[in-house]
Amino acid sequence: MNRRQSTTLLWLVAATVGVLPGLARAQARLTDIGVFSLLGDSVQVTGATDAPTDTRLERTARESMDFKGIGFDLLALRAARAAVLRVQPQARVVAFAAPAALSVAEQREVAAGALKAELPAWMVKTLEANRLSHLLLVTRSRGALDARTADGDAIGRGTVDGIGFYMDTLYTMRNTRTGAVSTGLLAPYTQIRLTLMDAQSGDILATYEIKESFAHASPESQVQAEPWNFMPAADKVRTLRDMVTRGMDRGLAQLLGTR
Repeated sequence: MNRRQSTTLLWLVAATVGVLPGLARAQARLTDIGVFSLLGDSVQVTGATDAPTDTRLERTARESMDFKGIGFDLLALRAARAAVLRVQPQARVVAFAAPAALSVAEQREVAAGALKAELPAWMVKTLEANRLSHLLLVTRSRGALDARTADGDAIGRGTVDGIGFYMDTLYTMRNTRTGAVSTGLLAPYTQIRLTLMDAQSGDILATYEIKESFAHASPESQVQAEPWNFMPAADKVRTLRDMVTRGMDRGLAQLLGTR
């Protein structure tokens, strides 16, 4: 099936984005909720536009393809199930992932379509076949980087997509653990959008943008540093998984009104 295919439903869509008045009513009837995580396993690697060489960025982009089976969907679905059951212990929570990997742009397209009462045909069929009362959509999004240092300063330039790492050689950084001073920044980040919908009326009940990032410096003093090497591969995987889990827990608490 063409992933871009969508079905327009006869729904009345709420006109504003954010936590909406209908959410309180929804909490009382979250009986059968389908959680659709479209995150997939890919990791984006973004460099500043004036980074030294394209070759370096191409090399790190190829290295990022080693992150297969990282399990972002599983983490998101587990967090969503736990959050819903805290609100409605008797609810039926059914988890779904996309039938094929979607790019960040395609995920943003699905999220934007939901606001206009448009969803991919496969998702509409799943909603109908499982007799779901609500839909929770988890998609990657795009936004400005807001990496924070240990002192709380925001650094980083431009926008980032989805889940991954931002690299920049503009900044001189000090590692707070080792005291090392080096040139270069590696910033893990997550940009995820949560959308809660009424599957019967199509109302958008609430949305929430998860945005997490922090500045990571080299553990050793380096003048001409390679930011991609500031963190071992295993630490990269663990860091992103932890950020997705933490972001989902916080975002779902806000989305469902439990915090």
